[in-house]
This record gives sequence, C-alpha cells and structure tokens, in this order.
Amino acid sequence: MTTPDTTDRGDAEQLSQIVSRQNAQLKALNEANLLLAEERLVSSVLQRVVDISRELSGARYAALGMLDETGQLKAFLTSGIDERARASIGELPSGKGLLGAMLERTEPLRIDKMSDHPKSEGFPPGHPDMTSFLGVPIRYKGRAVGSLYLTDKDGGSPFDQDDEEIVRLFSNQAAVAIQNALLNEQIQVLAVETERTRISREMHDGLAQVLGYINTKAQAVEQFMTNKDLDAAKDHLKEMSETARQAYREVREGILALRTQVGPDRSLSDALTEFISEFRYHLGSSTKVKQTIPDNMNLNPLQEVQILRIVQESLTNTRKHAQAATVSVVISQQNEGLLVEVSDDGRGFNPMAVKREEWPHLGLQTMQERAEAVGGTFEVESARGKGTKVRVFIPNPTSVRSRRDDS
Repeated sequence: MTTPDTTDRGDAEQLSQIVSRQNAQLKALNEANLLLAEERLVSSVLQRVVDISRELSGARYAALGMLDETGQLKAFLTSGIDERARASIGELPSGKGLLGAMLERTEPLRIDKMSDHPKSEGFPPGHPDMTSFLGVPIRYKGRAVGSLYLTDKDGGSPFDQDDEEIVRLFSNQAAVAIQNALLNEQIQVLAVETERTRISREMHDGLAQVLGYINTKAQAVEQFMTNKDLDAAKDHLKEMSETARQAYREVREGILALRTQVGPDRSLSDALTEFISEFRYHLGSSTKVKQTIPDNMNLNPLQEVQILRIVQESLTNTRKHAQAATVSVVISQQNEGLLVEVSDDGRGFNPMAVKREEWPHLGLQTMQERAEAVGGTFEVESARGKGTKVRVFIPNPTSVRSRRDDS
C-alpha cells in the first residue's frame, strides 16, 4: 500500500533526479562554450561544434551541414565516422532527403526510425546503418547558418525532449561561435591586405628616393669626369654602389615581409618562425639568432598583424644599425597579457639623443604607433655599447576591462 510519505519521497527523488540532470546539462553546456571559445579558425570551430553536439546528445554519429550566403550546402563535417568509412561513402551529400529537409526547418526534428519518415531516401553504399535521428537547425539572428544531424543514441533508445533541448541550446552558442570565427577570418584577410598595401607603398616610395639619389649622383659623376676629377668621381661611384646594395637588401626584406603573413591557415607563431628562419640570411652568418615563440598567443587578427610587423621592423633595425653578435626574439604570456621582446647585444644608442627627424628613420615611431593602435604599449631600452631591447606589451581584454572597472 502506498502511503503519503512514500509518495512524497518518490516525488522528491524524481525532482532531485530532474534537478541533477539539468545541472549536468548546464555544466556540459558551459564546458562546451569554453571549448568553443578556445578555437578561432573557422574549420576548427566547425569540427568542434559537431564533436561537442555528439557528446552532449550521447549520439553515436553526428554531422554538421553549413550553408553559404545563397542557402546552398557548402560544407559537411562528421563525427563518429572513421576515415575509412567516410572514404567508402563517396561524395558528400548534396542537400536532399532528411538533410535537405532540415536545412529548410526552423525547429528541431526528432524521429525514432529514420526509414519511416517520408523525406528519407535511404543511405548510399558504404554508409553505416542509422535508426534514430535528431536534427537541430543552427540560426544566427533569424538567418539559417546550417544544421546539426545526430543519429543512434547510445543504448539504442530514441532521442528524447531533454536531448533536443540541450542540443538546441548548444546550437545557439554554436551559431555565435561560428559567426565570430567567420568575422575573425574576414578581419584577418582585411588586415593582411591593408598591410600588404602599406608594405608595397613603402617599397615604392623607398625605391623612388633611391633612384632619385642615384640619378643625382650619376649626374655629379658625369660632371667630375668632364672636369677630370677622377678621385671625386670614384667617391661618388662608391656611394652609389653602397646605396644600390642597401636598396637591394631592403627590397628583398620587403618581399620577405609581403610573403610572410598571418592568415586563416597560418598562425602568428608559424609566420614569425618562418620569417626569422629566412631573415637569418640577411643578418649574416656572424649573427646568432635565438627565439622563444609560443604556439598560441590569444591575439585578435589586427594584433597578430601588428606584432608580426613590429618584430620584422625590429630585426631590420638590428641588421641596419646594431652590428650585433646575438639577436633574441622572446614572446611570453604574462598574467595580464602578452610580452614581446626583441633584443640584441650590438652597439646600441641613446634613445634620448635621437633627433626627431631621425626618429621615423629608425622605425621606432612606426613601431610605437603599431603597438598603440591595438591597445598595447611600446618601450625601447638602449645605451651605447650595451645593445638594444624593444619591448611591446599587449594586455588581455579581461585585464583592460578590470582596469577600467577600477578607475
């Protein structure tokens, strides 16, 4: 016989189970959001989305279909299907059957047996058998971005309302993460193109000045030759030759800078490592280069472009002016941000004694402007005979917000 106390205990246990399950779902969603925040490349974000959706729902298989701006399927990623099975399936789906139906829906779809659904068209040869189905659209500001496809829940039971709800909530997070990754990629492309234009303009202006200088010297040499002043002509020819060699080196460095860029498929770490490796040739065999560069620097695209250029310009300054035996590039993650240090043991200079008209020539003003343009700080430590150290600090966004809150 069931007593009121027994009923109350049963209700309490059921309520406790519901609360525990909801807490577990919220924890899983929070962890999923943190995982998504770690990724910035669009391809990495998409793969992470499909992997996390499979884990959250307990599905054996998961897929993510992405739409382009015209509403056509542009990408299809899977999770739970190994490479051999994926290869045996053949071409990617074209947006028909249940897949196409989901791309047109605005609400989730749960099916206990896929073959019974009127939109089902079966599977191609080599495709694993699938029974239960949960489809969830991914939408951003009312616009269809893609859809999640989850099949065969662990244990053989069909997907339930709880599965649908947690994947639906996650799809909202996924939509924002995907959009952020796409925007980051667009910003990066724009930043790189802007920087390419700037470098090209600098090369053009520099060459124009050199050619004008050489033309003036050539006219002077011609006049000295007419006047039989061979010594003066030789001196001017030496100056012309040195100017031409310097221009040649700067053009080669400019081409290297144009070729070495960050982008969606190349991290700042990779770009810096490649640049430093090739720049060793310009420094010469007598100069040793040391480097410590982390794989992940947690910078936005604009910051990456400016840090790359600051390091490039610092090394160019070292080649032109330092006469150093050792050059060091060290990038380290501090508690409140990223610290970039480029140092050498060369002849150094007195920063306070640099004339304003010489300041841009040394590139210091440009580097300072680059650092400040992305919220950073710029410092130079140097003394005659004691080398030079360029230090750039880029604060974390959280550190900036904290300082603003305290002020």
